[in-house]
Amino acid sequence: MQTETTETVTKTQSIINRSAVKKYALKVSAEKRAGKFTRVSEEFLTQVEADLDSSIRQLNNADMSEMSIPDNDASWFVTGHAASKLEERLNMLATVIIHRKVMRHPTIGCTLK
Repeated sequence: MQTETTETVTKTQSIINRSAVKKYALKVSAEKRAGKFTRVSEEFLTQVEADLDSSIRQLNNADMSEMSIPDNDASWFVTGHAASKLEERLNMLATVIIHRKVMRHPTIGCTLK
C-alpha cells in the first residue's frame, strides 16, 4: 500500500513585479554592461526584494514611543495623492536597487545572481 504525502507550499505575497525586475535588469545589462548578462537568477530577484523590503521597514521605524495610538481607529490620514507619491518613490527606489545590483555584479558567467 502506497501512502500519499502532501506537501503544503506556502507562498508569500511578493512586493516586486518579478518579470518587470528581470526585464529592467537585462536592459541595464544591455545598455551599461555591453549585454554581458542574459539571464536573471531567482537569487537576484530575492535579493532585490529583500533590499526593497528593508527600505520599507526603515520607514516603519519612525519613533512613535511618545504617541498614543487609539485602538481600532479606522481613520485614514493620508490622501490617495500621498499614496500615489509614495508609490512613485518606491518604484524609483526599486529602480535604483536593481541598477546598482547589475552594475556591481562581477562579470562571471551570463546570469545575474
